[in-house]
Formats: sequence, C-alpha cells, structure tokens
Amino acid sequence: MQMQPDKTLITIRDNKKLIREFIIDMIITPSKLAHKWSQVTNQTPSLKTGYPSQHIASLITGMKGNATGARGNDIADGSEVKACSKVDQLDKCLDCGQGILRSSVLCPYCGSGNIKRNNDSKWLITIKSKDALRMALEETPRFIFIVTDYPGFSDNNFSDIRIRAFEVWVKSERCRRFRELLENYYNFIFTKHIENSREQTPAPKNLWPDSFQFYMCNPIKVFDCTIEKYLSGAPNIKILHYTTPDVSRKNIPSELMPASLLNKYELALLKAEGFNLSANDYIDENMRDFLTLRDTDKKIKIIGTKKHKS
Repeated sequence: MQMQPDKTLITIRDNKKLIREFIIDMIITPSKLAHKWSQVTNQTPSLKTGYPSQHIASLITGMKGNATGARGNDIADGSEVKACSKVDQLDKCLDCGQGILRSSVLCPYCGSGNIKRNNDSKWLITIKSKDALRMALEETPRFIFIVTDYPGFSDNNFSDIRIRAFEVWVKSERCRRFRELLENYYNFIFTKHIENSREQTPAPKNLWPDSFQFYMCNPIKVFDCTIEKYLSGAPNIKILHYTTPDVSRKNIPSELMPASLLNKYELALLKAEGFNLSANDYIDENMRDFLTLRDTDKKIKIIGTKKHKS
C-alpha cells in the first residue's frame, strides 16, 4: 500500500484559509458563547466534537463527506474519522467530591483549591460484528484521529488549545499494529464478553491519544495548530504543521514515541538490541519493530515482531 490519497477525490482547495475560517466560526465562537452561558447555568461548556471534527477532516484531506452523518463513510474515499476532546472537561474537588467547571480556580462549594483536573478523553472504535471488523480492516483506507486538548495542561494553562490530526493507513504494513489492536479487541474482548454476558454489550475499543498503543500504530501527523487565548477578544490561530492532501504518506515518518512510555522490560529489550535510551529520548519506527504490542486488555493475541517494509 503506497499510502497515497486518491487525488481524484480531492475537491476542496485553499485548505489553510478554510480551516482558519472554520475554527473561528465553529470552534472559537461557539466556545465563547458556551462559556458565557456556563457562568449563568453552572453547566459544562464542553461542546460535542464528533461532527465538527468531520468538517475539519474534510478540510484537512480536501475530500468531502457523503452527507450521511454517522451512518456512512465520513470521507469520500471511505476514511473513518475519530474525534476526542480534552477541552472543558468536568473537574472534581478532591476535598468535597463535587464536580466543578474547568474555569473554576477554587471549588465553589467548599472553597478548596485541591482540584483534580481531568485529561482523560479517548477515541472510541466500535467493532460489533465480524462484518464490522472486515469493513474496518479491508474497506477503510485510513482512520483519521483528531484530538483537541491543552498543550499547557501540566502548567494549568487553559487559555490555549490545540488541534491535532493523525492518519493511520489500515492496510499499510507500517500500521499493522493497528490492525492487531482491532483484531485483539474483537476476538478476545468483544466476542468473549458476548459469550459470557449476553445481556450487556461491551464497551468500544478505547484508544488513548499519546499512549503506548497509539504510537505503536505508527500514526502520521497531518495537522497541528494552536489557538492562543481562544476565549479572548483576539485569539491567535497558529497552524504549525499541515500535510497537503495530495502528498503520499509513504515516506513521512510517524510520530516519535517518548521513551518515558516504555516499561523496564521494554527498555531492557531495546538495550539488548543496542539502543541505550534515557527517559528523554524517543522511539522511532525502527526501534518499535523490536517491541511487542502491549495491550491493556487482559486477553490478547500474542503477535511476533518483524521488520516492516517502507
């Protein structure tokens, strides 16, 4: 698989300009209004990200959708769009246990500053049948993962937000671990759960941004922008990275994995292969080939490692 977008389906042009306009119209403006009313109602200002992310995906890829909402292909070439947002999540006071708004500096119920800031949103991949698994693995050329978060979360900077988009090309040998994740989930989690509990449908497959599993899928970043002071009167949109729609992804390196995500056994394995790493180093695709897919689920298919072909 050449990881080449279908150029015949690229019909949206002037993409960066349109992306900026969309961010203003459909992200910044609604967020400002939601925050305004949140101060009155004490309800979360968080806005659903699914459909706006499909718009963003079309503007990034230059391909229109099929006007089918959640019932058909998200993108004209059959690509699937998954979105999650870590912005404006509901936080929790660790003293009184009350849920509080992200904008609250102190708990409005007890006055405590001991607040847990939540940052745990993830992508959900639903595979409920063999046919759904087949469609995901054989008929979907790529998954486009979009995440909105705070680049300065660790510093409690909630004024700036970030939007990133990554592609995983399902049939590419480079992205074979993504196929394994879906196979593991359906064959060893979903199916076993249905067999043992016929009344409950198991949760979808969770894929967490910036996690070990995510990096093992060799995702390629195609878009990265920050919106500084997004709730202010003069937000600043900075597009830091954008891969144009028609460019082949074949020779674009995937995102580097922080070595801090590895456990001691994985670090030892790479050391035995001649890689001496510190917590500040990064793991590229070549080093990832020596690692076994580590699944957070209890029952997984054990996959041997092998060298990939570009």
